Amino acid sequence: MDFGAVTDVAYEVEPLGEKNGDCACCGKVTRAIWGIIHAEGAETVASYFVNWTVGADLADHPANMDLIIGAWGEGTGAPDRVAVSLLYSVVETGPAVMVIDAGGRNIAKNPLVGAALGRDEVVGTPVAALAFGLFDAVFLQDARFKP
Repeated sequence: MDFGAVTDVAYEVEPLGEKNGDCACCGKVTRAIWGIIHAEGAETVASYFVNWTVGADLADHPANMDLIIGAWGEGTGAPDRVAVSLLYSVVETGPAVMVIDAGGRNIAKNPLVGAALGRDEVVGTPVAALAFGLFDAVFLQDARFKP
């Protein structure tokens, strides 16, 4: 997969579904949203799933974003896509996004995913630049993402 080819384009976010639940550790309401991300010109490049605990301090209770990145559409399948997971929190210097291992997340079991990438497989690669660009697009365009 050539991940560098879609890092210098504009993205359009298409929100799809959402649901609420309860946080297992604190009992507060959790929120999950999902959708797809298109490159300029309507080519789908990823799907996203975001979950966070509503009203919780992001320093102690970060938000998770799981991405399925790769080729979509007719003639493609799970081997054409990878899972990448990000953690959004607040640190002393402000908001921060970091790559975490996707293998330990539910996204790794998704039948649309060919491989769940570990942090060491993403950091410092074109996949990282792409994942952070996709995060920015969702953060800026999906009005539901307000942890």
